Formats: sequence, C-alpha cells, structure tokens
Amino acid sequence: MIMKEKTIFPREEKSEVLFDKILNDPWAYNKLFQTFCNNLFCNDDSEAILSPLQFTEALFNCYSNKDLSAFLMAITQNTMFDLLRNSFLIPYRFNADGKQNPIIMTDDKGMLLPEFADSVHEKDYQHFYNIYKNLDNNKNMFLAEAYRYSHTYGDDPSVVEQQILERSTGILLIRELPDTVRMKETEAEAYSAVWDLMPELEKNLPMAYIFYGQDSFVEHNEHFDELGIFLPNSIFLRNLEHHVKKAEAIIYAKD
Repeated sequence: MIMKEKTIFPREEKSEVLFDKILNDPWAYNKLFQTFCNNLFCNDDSEAILSPLQFTEALFNCYSNKDLSAFLMAITQNTMFDLLRNSFLIPYRFNADGKQNPIIMTDDKGMLLPEFADSVHEKDYQHFYNIYKNLDNNKNMFLAEAYRYSHTYGDDPSVVEQQILERSTGILLIRELPDTVRMKETEAEAYSAVWDLMPELEKNLPMAYIFYGQDSFVEHNEHFDELGIFLPNSIFLRNLEHHVKKAEAIIYAKD
C-alpha cells in the first residue's frame, strides 16, 4: 500500500544555476556519481537495510509526493543536498538543524577557551598555536571540532534526524562574504555564488570541510555571510602550516 505522507523535504528554490554548473564540470558530476554509488543501500559496503517492500513504497511515494530527497534518503541515507555536500560540491551549513557545528575552541587571539581545557589534547593545541603565531594573517583562524553529516529517519518515519558520518579536530578559517540575504538570494543561489571557490578548494585541499552561513555574522551592525574552511588534523596534520597558507591563498584570492 502506498503511504500517504506530505513532502518532508521542500524543494530548494532557484537551484537550476547550481545544477547547470555541476552538469558542466566533469570533475563535479563524477564526484556526485561516486558518492551516490558508494552510499547506495545495495552496495556491499553499505550498512543500510532496505527490504523490497520498503524500496517499492519509497519509490511510489516519491512519485506521488514529488519528493526526490525522501526517496534518495531511503536508498542512500542522503537527501539531494546531502549528496552534494558529501561529494564536497557545496558547503555544509553552519549549525545545521540547530546543532553546533563546527565547535570553535579558541578565542580571536588563539588562546584555548576555558571550557575546552580538559577535552583538548595539549599536543593538538600547541601544534595549532605554533602555526597560529607564525602566520602573517591569522585573523579568523581557530582550533575547532567539526563533523560531516547526512540525514536518516527516526523511529517515527515522519521525523528526520541528523546522522554524523565523521567527526574531527582541526583548524577552521573563516571568511566574510557579502550578505546574500539582503540581495534576496536563496540558499541554492548562494551555493552557486561560491561555486567557483568550491572546486578550487577541494582540488587543492581534498577532504577539507567547507561551511557556509547565510546572514550569520554581525559586525558593527552589518550582516555578512560566512564561508569556513575546516582542515581536519587526521588528513592535514602533516605540513599543516603549508595547507593553511594554501587555503588562505584561495579564500583571500592571493597569488
């Protein structure tokens, strides 16, 4: 029997420009295809369990409700935009779903915040601080914890929960961007606006997490969008100073 349910995932408005950019970049659509295949429920490495009946119900509900993301989540445990994020094609949202992510653990002078004194390894902090103090431009650079995520259904099929895929400690660089809310841009349009930056970052710093916040930063009563680049220690610990400088060169458009 086909379940009667409302659309769980509203369609992103004005996403066509973003989709066109992905379709015109072989590197991008190959990344998306690989992520989809790796997360498909019938992949031998997948932990997802989906019975033939559940698959059929999800397929028919997708048709009836015009809700592609709900179907994708059933078969890959990723919504449409989860697949794009986990292909590193669009940014993760700062503090998505009301959960703090990333967690910033140092102040604007590079000092460890008191509440993290017992949870951060001294070696990790000293490694961060040695790089911080030796950089010419260390503004908006923090020691942080961040995670990648997708979404899954809770015990109640109408409830969608965030699912953490990977959690890491590393260095977070933040760049202020023009306020796209004031320019009346949708989130999909904002993703499209930073598209030219995304491939360059991921090709030069593979597996870096990119975060985006729309109208989320306030300074001197002015609103800004934020772009964050998170470099996990597990990947970038060796030659970390070099990676930080490379990220700075990209986000600040230096030669």
